[in-house]
Formats: sequence, structure tokens, C-alpha cells
Amino acid sequence: MQFTSLPFLIFFPVVVLIYFVIPHRFRYLWLLFCSYFFYACQDGSATVLLMVSTVITWSAGRLVYKADSVWMKNLYVGMGFFLNLIILLYFKYSGAVAALFGMGTGFSLLLPAGISFYTFQSLTYIMDCYREEVKPQNNLLKYALFVSFFPCILSGPIERAKNLLPQIDEEHKWDSIRAKEGLFLMLWGAFLKLVIVSRLEILTDYVYSGKGPALNADSIQTGGIQAGGLCGIPMIIAMFAYSFLIYCDFAGYSFMAVGAARVMGFNVMRNFRQPYLSVSVADFWRRWHISLSTWFRDYLYIPLGGSRRGTLKRYLNIMIVFAVSGIWHGATMNFLIWGLLYGIYQVIGYAARPLKDKASAVFRLNRHTAVKRLLCNAFTFVLVSVTWIFFRSANVLTAVDEIGRTFRGIRVSELFDGTLTRLGLGTMNLLFVVAALVILILVDIMCEKKNKEVFSLMDNTPAGIRWCVYYLLMVMILFSCNLSTQEFLYQGF
Repeated sequence: MQFTSLPFLIFFPVVVLIYFVIPHRFRYLWLLFCSYFFYACQDGSATVLLMVSTVITWSAGRLVYKADSVWMKNLYVGMGFFLNLIILLYFKYSGAVAALFGMGTGFSLLLPAGISFYTFQSLTYIMDCYREEVKPQNNLLKYALFVSFFPCILSGPIERAKNLLPQIDEEHKWDSIRAKEGLFLMLWGAFLKLVIVSRLEILTDYVYSGKGPALNADSIQTGGIQAGGLCGIPMIIAMFAYSFLIYCDFAGYSFMAVGAARVMGFNVMRNFRQPYLSVSVADFWRRWHISLSTWFRDYLYIPLGGSRRGTLKRYLNIMIVFAVSGIWHGATMNFLIWGLLYGIYQVIGYAARPLKDKASAVFRLNRHTAVKRLLCNAFTFVLVSVTWIFFRSANVLTAVDEIGRTFRGIRVSELFDGTLTRLGLGTMNLLFVVAALVILILVDIMCEKKNKEVFSLMDNTPAGIRWCVYYLLMVMILFSCNLSTQEFLYQGF
């Protein structure tokens, strides 16, 4: 059951209606039932695994909190982490290990839905109990709701126990303002997924593999572009298109998850903050997949020593964190390289900072001008876009080949000779997605400038303009419902 599917359009209003009608003491049971139903619709066979993980971490949290010695606390934390991570590693990496030892693909297993996300969310509970930042939840069913809360179960945000668990006990009242904000977030997320992603998927599939369906006969006529052997401008367009594709896909899911929770009165952490307006790679990771990046910061980087043990140790810790981040996304070498590249970028950035500061002082350069920020935005976006090629490619050799073809045979004339309309979309759909991207970029710029979330931006907009925006987004979504779109990308992690 996808957020953008018709069944969810029926499921969600029913959940909300009954949630606010029944007595408060039964609400968590209702949400728990709905969350397991939602999860079972996605991956029914994995519900037992979800229950096992829930019981293990719930028990570990209680044992850790009640342990009367540091040694026992550490033992229980280690056991809780080991049991959960071994399940994750088994299902996520058994195929890669089998291939490594020449055992073929017989050991490959279907990855249970959301396992990476709910495993990390469960581990926060153990650590927060260890640090005594939360008290253990005595009610197993309430804790099970924390782990399985349906807006977040498949692709996050990865919530913290100290934030979400207390909200389960709160008596939420219907709030029309919060509901309006939540529904707009869901509308915005659907716009990103159905309008932008559905078209960019076709373009990138066509350029990179030649297997994407063309939406216009002109795209496949004899004498058109030979997909699969492209280089230069079409590859550059596809590279940037994929950057927006993965942003709109994952941010679209996150907006809808946060919005769905908000309608019911829950505050779920923000997962994206205009990442492509970053001025550096370090800034990018403060804005992209915030729930995961802060998880690694709080539960890996800081415990390793962070930046407290000297410069070299800090750089090593950064590399470890991003290596783990790459492996978390996938067991293949291209994901590891993808993570390590981000670590290298940040190490170089921190190492070069004294030189940049000295150069600015010597030449009396103002490092905070609009032009300087724009150049930093552009450089960071290009760097991130190139790195995404390793993320999306099947293997390292393919990624290297695609990067080579991206920056080879560049002919600017291809921007104006009709080449772009022959990349699978045709003229009308290309113009449609460009218009949608302009809307996205303008909204991100306004949110950045005013330091507001997208729903807050709408709150301060005159009613007439606000309703025009609502209708425009809904019309664009309706015009996109006939396009085939895959499940949200991060559900595969």
C-alpha cells in the first residue's frame, strides 16, 4: 500500500476518523492495528520479523535501564545491538557474502520492508535507555506502536524514542490547523512523487539503459537518439535529472509521512531542508536525510570520539561514519565508494578551511556575498550529482563508464536542436516536468530565505493565492496519474 495509491486514500481517512472518535485509552491499540495492517499490506511475511525485533529491543531497554552496574548495562546494550544487527545483516548482506565466497546467488534473500529503518529506530530506544534519556516503556504494545508507526515504518524518518514515545501517551485533540498543514505536506509530497519523479524516471531510464518507455513517438523514430551509447549533454541532463529524482522521491515520501503524522497530532522530525541549496558537502549532509545523518552523528560519530581527540582522529571518524553509511545503503562496492567519497569531500573541506580563511584575509575577500554563495551552491550540487552516479549504477565499472560519457563529447548545440525532446519524454512532458521543477526550486528558495517549512510558508500566504496553489498542484497530479511510477526508492533500503 503506497502513500500515492488509491487504497491509501481510503485507508488514511478511516484511520484518522476512528482515531479521533474512540476513547483516548484505546487509540494506541487502534494505531497499532492499523500500523501492522499497513505493514502487512506491504510485506505480510515480514510481520513476524518485525515482532521479533520489537520484543528484543523492548526487553533490552528494560534490562539496560534496571542494570545495577556499568558492566551489566554494557552487556545488555551489546546483546540488544548484536541480535538486531545480526538480523539486519543476514537479510541485507547474505547475498553479497555468498557471492564473495563464490556460492552464487542461492543465499540471496528478499529484503523485508523497512527493516533498515525500524532496526535503527529500535536501537535508538536501547541507547536512550542506556543514557537514561528515556525511561523504559512498560507497555509492550505502546512500544510496538513506536517501532511500527505506519507513516514512518517503510522509509522513515527514523524517529527517536525520546520524541515519539511520549507522544503516544498524549491525548491528541482534532486541530483543523494542524490537519490543514499535514494535508498540504501530503499534497506536496504527492506532487514531488507523481508529477516530477514519474517523468524523471522515464528520462533517466531511457538515457542510462535505453529501456525506459518513450512517451512520444518522436522519441523512437528512426534517426533518433541511440540510447545506451549517449555522451555529453544528454548524460549531463540525466545526471542532474537523477539528482532531482532521488530528492523528490525520498523527500516526497518524508513529506507525506510527516504530514500524515501531523494530521493525527504527532510531531515527526523533519527529514529534508532544501539540500540542494547547500554551500558545502558537510552542509548537504546536515540537510539531507536528517534523521539518518543525525543518527550516525549521535550514535556512532560522537561515541567514536567525534572531533574531541585531535584532527586526524576526527578525519578517521568521518571516514568510518560515511563508510558505514554507504554499507547501510547496500552491500556492493559502488555504495561503499559512494559513502567514502562523501567522507573524502568533507575531510578535504575541513583540511582546506585554514587555507581558505587565510586567502580571504590576504586578498580581503568577502566570503558571504550572494555571488560566493551561489557559486558554492552550484559546485556542491555538481559534486553531489556526480556522486549519485555511483549510488544509482549497478556496479563500479558501470558508474565509471557513465561518468566518463557524461563529460565526453559535450556539444552545447544539443541544448537547442531538439535532442532533449528525444530523451523519452517528448516535448509536452519535458515542458511539464521543467515547469514542476521550477515550482520546486522557487519553493525551496523561499523556504530557505524565510527559514520556514513549506506548510508554514503557505500559512502566511493570502487565501486566494493559497487555494490557487492547492488547485494547481492537484491538477498537475491528476495529469500525472496515468504515468507508471515505481514504489518509493528508499523502500528498497
